[in-house]
Amino acid sequence: MRPIICFLILFIYCNVYSQHQYSISGIISNQDNTPLNSGDILLIDKKDNSTVGYTIVNQGKFSFTNLEIGAYILSISCIGYEKKIEEILLNKNKSITITLQKSRVALDEVTIKGIKNNIKFANGNIKVEIENSVFKSLPTTTAVLSKLPGIQISPNQESISIIGRGTPLLYLDNQKINFDQLKALAVDDIKDIEIIDNPSAKYEAEGRSLILITRKRDVLDGYKIQLSETASFKRRLDNYAGLNSTFKKKQLELRANFNYNQIGFWEAVDSKLDIPDENIKSEISVNSIGPRPQFVMGSGVFYSLNKNDYLSGQVNFRTQTDRFPILASTFLQQDLQEDFILTETKNDEERSFFSSNINLNKKITNTSNLFFGIQYSSYVRHLKSNIFNNLNQMGFVASQNRDQKYQIEALATRIDLEKEFDKNVKLEIGGSISHANALATSDFNFLRPISKRTSKYDYQEDIYASYAELSAKKNKYNFSLGIRSETNVVKGSFRKESNPLIDRKKTRLFPKVKFTIPIDSTKSLHLNYNTTISRPSFLNASSISTFISPFSEFSRNVNLKPTITTEISANIQLKKHSLYLNYYTEKDPIFYAVRYTPSENRTISSPQNFSEESGYQIRYTNTTTYKLWSTTNSLSVLNSKIKDDLAILNKVKPYLYYYSNNEFKLPHETTLGLNFWGFTKRYQGVFKRNAMFVLGASFTKIFFKDLTVAINVNDVFRNMNFIDVSTINSINTENIYYVNAQELSISIKYFFGKVKKPSFKNKDIDENINRLR
Repeated sequence: MRPIICFLILFIYCNVYSQHQYSISGIISNQDNTPLNSGDILLIDKKDNSTVGYTIVNQGKFSFTNLEIGAYILSISCIGYEKKIEEILLNKNKSITITLQKSRVALDEVTIKGIKNNIKFANGNIKVEIENSVFKSLPTTTAVLSKLPGIQISPNQESISIIGRGTPLLYLDNQKINFDQLKALAVDDIKDIEIIDNPSAKYEAEGRSLILITRKRDVLDGYKIQLSETASFKRRLDNYAGLNSTFKKKQLELRANFNYNQIGFWEAVDSKLDIPDENIKSEISVNSIGPRPQFVMGSGVFYSLNKNDYLSGQVNFRTQTDRFPILASTFLQQDLQEDFILTETKNDEERSFFSSNINLNKKITNTSNLFFGIQYSSYVRHLKSNIFNNLNQMGFVASQNRDQKYQIEALATRIDLEKEFDKNVKLEIGGSISHANALATSDFNFLRPISKRTSKYDYQEDIYASYAELSAKKNKYNFSLGIRSETNVVKGSFRKESNPLIDRKKTRLFPKVKFTIPIDSTKSLHLNYNTTISRPSFLNASSISTFISPFSEFSRNVNLKPTITTEISANIQLKKHSLYLNYYTEKDPIFYAVRYTPSENRTISSPQNFSEESGYQIRYTNTTTYKLWSTTNSLSVLNSKIKDDLAILNKVKPYLYYYSNNEFKLPHETTLGLNFWGFTKRYQGVFKRNAMFVLGASFTKIFFKDLTVAINVNDVFRNMNFIDVSTINSINTENIYYVNAQELSISIKYFFGKVKKPSFKNKDIDENINRLR
């Protein structure tokens, strides 16, 4: 009730004190009063010389909106004309006309320099520019994301989450992708990454946040090739070699990338179990080391039909081979008997992922736009295991052989239609259909005693979705009302069983409401309400398992149900400062838990649905630029209460999450970076988790414009270990997950190619420059 009262007070306050924000717009023309087709405009805050915004000249026009009152500097650069600086005192909406003089000197290129922070906050969302930041020197997309505020990559590098918000939706341009597709994306193809809280009804209802990745688009005709090499020194040596190429001629743009990664795989876990009802105690230490050669390939085509319409396609492929032993040391005490067991599991695993899509964007009229996309994906994971046990130092004995294979194919289509009724009202409608078909096969051969167990598990899932969202501006208020309907049909069954194990069909509605209320020219309030769903991953909803020791095994869970979240939030924006508040409840959240099977004398760790999670978050963020230094900081107070009928509920306390990223732009194309983040201890009801502090640094220098050398240091103090303590199913558990994060990496990137350079005699350098907006 308290959060609702707080929102009401804020709403009343805003209605009393609300005022307008302002805009700058205008026309750029030559001495003959002819509008110029192209150019660059930089908007700089006169007070601290920081870059506020950037836009391009489009048919002579430009605009900047949502600006605070104050003094600004416009820096206008158009090929073939003298650069012009215009000072503006903004205290109302302004429309200006600027005339440029022809340049008397032939220009090969124009460079605009300004101090700019690569991380920006607006309306509770975070936007990170990758192509001109220290992040571009990192070897993989997951490494980039792990450096961004609030984002966590799991210890096994197989999933992603956002602090206080769970697993996000992942989008590449206009297409939804999964984590495997994300890992197949080359860093040098990324323009920027945006982390959006409370995405609109246009996006799937799955996830409270959206990570939107935008790829680069070339402006000038020609070709560019980049060669990269990164040596990463962790507990083992990782090596990343890559080739990226682009070609553009008129409306056609082609891209291709090839990467070979030789990864030194390393994972370790320590686990303590206490089962008082059975008088059992165990301590297990697990370590896995091995080579992981990996190939990542991709290609794409972009064809501009005209300045508004385009056709594009993308293909990505990733394959890797893991040959690694899992070494487990188990101490097991049952009543008065004590056993010491060494287990070696020799694994040979192959994974391959393929994805392709085609997109069409068509502007139907001046006020309506159509987007259509279709995507096909496939994933295959084949694991062969030979298991040996050594009981009480009596020597290793072959125990069993396993052959497990999981494969899935997915096909998805979507259509979006936007219609603007006037400049203040927009309607968005659309729909999507997705179909996934998976098969998990298991073939177990037990050697002592000899027996065999086989199974085939079929899984099918269809999602039929439609949405409508109305966005409007009335006086000084902005609002959007959206509704999304999703029908989910799931069937799962073992082929030997006559009745299906899972047979569900459910239609749900997901409302989304947003209000934006300007308080004055420097402050605004954003209110949000939404309901979302988080479905278990296809692999988690399968029958695949991993042998750890005769007493312990990790398994998936075919009976997982989706998680439903209801959330209300507010964000107050004050210049470059942002204060975000939210309250949420989750039904059937998914966490890992251990259960004991007396008939098999074995514990199984698997994902389970818990009863409920609820909590709140208060997050303060700011960005600051001073001379050569730019910094982004975030501090969150979080409180989450996780409950389950089969778990002991311990005390709940708020905890802190903090993040800071700092860049120092030095002379001679040199950048120094320093970043750190961490938690205080987390008491979350069922789980008690450890505090953590992670420090990293970077050095980047560009030589001769085409050669970039970067040195990155991560987890300097080797603190990135995750500890959780809980009592679930009458089992006391303490787990420590060791992350192979301490790193020193050296990266070299070299660019070469031939790009058409603009000349002042030909101002229309690229006829398709407007499509980049």
